[in-house]
Amino acid sequence: MKYCLTLCLLLSLLAVNAQDYKVEIYQSYMHEKMDHWRDLMTQMEQDFQNTSDPDLLYDLLEAEYGYAGWLVSVKRKKEAEEILLSAKRHMAQLTELGRDNARVYSLKGAFFGFQIMLEPARAPKLGRLSMEANEKALKLDPDEPQAWLEKANMDYYKPVIFGGSKKKAVPSYEKAVELFESSEERTRENWVYMNCLAGLGIAYEKTRKFSEAGRVYRKILELEPSFKWVVEELYPKFQEKHPGK
Repeated sequence: MKYCLTLCLLLSLLAVNAQDYKVEIYQSYMHEKMDHWRDLMTQMEQDFQNTSDPDLLYDLLEAEYGYAGWLVSVKRKKEAEEILLSAKRHMAQLTELGRDNARVYSLKGAFFGFQIMLEPARAPKLGRLSMEANEKALKLDPDEPQAWLEKANMDYYKPVIFGGSKKKAVPSYEKAVELFESSEERTRENWVYMNCLAGLGIAYEKTRKFSEAGRVYRKILELEPSFKWVVEELYPKFQEKHPGK
C-alpha cells in the first residue's frame, strides 16, 4: 500500500512538472523570451535523464522544434544545427520508446524543412524526406493537427519551382486549426496552436483574403492579448495596410 501511494505521488509530480513546462514554454512564446525557452529545454533534458518519461521527451522535442525554427529565422546557423542534432537523437529515443507516431513524424518533416534553410544545396533530397515524413504522419493519423500544420508550412514556404503555393497552404492551415479546436486540451496554453492561427492569418493576408486575415488576428488577440508577435508586429502592420479589415 505504501509503495502504491509513493508511486502515485511520483506520477502526480511528474504530470505537474510536465504541465509546468508546457505553460512556461507557452509564456516564453507569447512574450518572445527565447533565453528562458532555451533554459527550459536544458531542464527538460535533465528531467528526462532522471525519469525516462516519453511524454516529457516528446514535449522536449516539440520545444526544440519551436526553438530551432526561431534560430533559423534569426540566422543563428550554428546553434540551429546543434538543436537539429539534438532533435534527431530525441526522435530516435522516442522510436525506441514506442512513440513512433504521427506527431513525431510531423516534427521530423519540419526538422528536414529547417535543414533546407541551413543547407539550400541539399534542398531536393531534404525536401523529399520532409514530404515523405509528412505523408507518413498523415497516413498514421489523418486527424493529427500537427501533420496538417506542417503540410501547410511546406506548401507555404516551398519555392514555387518545387511545387510550393501559398494558395494551396490555406486549406491545410484551416484544417489544422479545425482539428486543434476539436480538442480543448490541444488549444489550452498551446503555443503550437497559437502559431498555427498566426500562420493562417498570414496565409490569408498573402492570398489577399484580407477580411479573413483580420478576423483571425482579432481572434488571436481575444484568446491571448499578450501575444507579442501579433500585438506589436502582425496586426499593426496589417491594419496599416488594410484599414477597416
